[in-house]
Amino acid sequence: MGSIASALANHRLIALDTSVWIYHFEGSPVFGPAADDILNAVTRGRVDAIVSELVLLELLVAPLKKKLPDVADEIELTLTHFPHLALVPISRAVLVRAAEIRAKCGMRTPDAIMLATAVERGATLAVTNDAAWRKVDGIDILLLSELES
Repeated sequence: MGSIASALANHRLIALDTSVWIYHFEGSPVFGPAADDILNAVTRGRVDAIVSELVLLELLVAPLKKKLPDVADEIELTLTHFPHLALVPISRAVLVRAAEIRAKCGMRTPDAIMLATAVERGATLAVTNDAAWRKVDGIDILLLSELES
């Protein structure tokens, strides 16, 4: 287990997986505090962050299924206006890199797109709770389960 400060110490730009936001929005008792600590570090400008626009798609599904458009709108507004966070569109370069990641590591397409976005944008750390992300070269992976909160 490590601290947020030490985990982020050598990174200026990080990528955030959908799980970070789910734990935050749903108030997960197990991983919510670690997710909130990461998001607080971003809010305070200790580190800049990026997310693929694919994260927005993944986060909107549950409230839209439940017919909660106001909740979906709030999620979109949060991501759009979150301090020190960039919502990155999916480009051709990201898709090509994602195909390379899938071919080499056998990752699911959404994960490959998120990691390709991170690598293409120069993020040096990706925060997730999916250990399979560690198969990808060129970026450090931090699992929320490894953080003290």
